[in-house]
Amino acid sequence: MKGKKISNSPEKKIAKILKNSGGGRTITELTEISQLSRSAVRTALARLEGSKTATYRTIGMAKVYLIK
Repeated sequence: MKGKKISNSPEKKIAKILKNSGGGRTITELTEISQLSRSAVRTALARLEGSKTATYRTIGMAKVYLIK
């Protein structure tokens, strides 16, 4: 998936939220902000990670997702 464009709406929505959040967001925050289901957010994040567009860092038990 390297170099693949983000074409699906959930991925665009999540990428835009991450881009506008300075320090990153958790899945719970992304779910609340985007009004998408947790499953849809997780799938979108997996696709963004696969395309090397997003990454995460672990803070305690939480994963904080960031846009590259």
